[in-house]
Amino acid sequence: MFEKIAICILVVCVFLCGCTTPLPDKTGSVRITSSPSGAEVYLDNEYHGTTPNTINAVPAGNHTVEVRERGYTTWSRNISVTTGSSASFSPSLVPGATTVSTTVPVTIATVVKKDVPQIHIDGYWTWPATRSNTNPEPLLVHVEGANVGYADAREVTTSANMYLDGRQICWTSVYLGTIQAGGHVTVDTMISCPLPDTAKKR
Repeated sequence: MFEKIAICILVVCVFLCGCTTPLPDKTGSVRITSSPSGAEVYLDNEYHGTTPNTINAVPAGNHTVEVRERGYTTWSRNISVTTGSSASFSPSLVPGATTVSTTVPVTIATVVKKDVPQIHIDGYWTWPATRSNTNPEPLLVHVEGANVGYADAREVTTSANMYLDGRQICWTSVYLGTIQAGGHVTVDTMISCPLPDTAKKR
């Protein structure tokens, strides 16, 4: 009986040892440079430093590469990585406006009456196409107001507030004037906003 048990244990050990052979590493690498340099690199929406940069140990398969820089249009490319390969990309970024998320208050009447206005406000903050290296930086505030009620709204003013990481960093009041019933008003205002370093890199 003891001899049979010993033989079974030996067979199991030999089987397990055969399973420890390492599998081949099915990865490649991606090299990114850009003009201008120093742009942020993202692989499948995960940050991988700034250009120039080489991302190693990228699993073989399909991926998305993005290069982002403040004041430039984001460059994006779907790529396919094969085992042992090294892919290189050198995009030249195109200048363009960068939009910053903002919270603009919306005033909506809960009861629709024929003798009252009903105002809807929307808008956004954005950098102009030509950026400056000063701080505070000039920002464009775009606000739109629509009156879907049945009476004119006079002296309409709203507050545009910019938040970053849950903290208000800039705000301004925007005067829309009189919005007639069924009318629409658009106002663009330039202001100077003191931006923290974290906002400049976004």
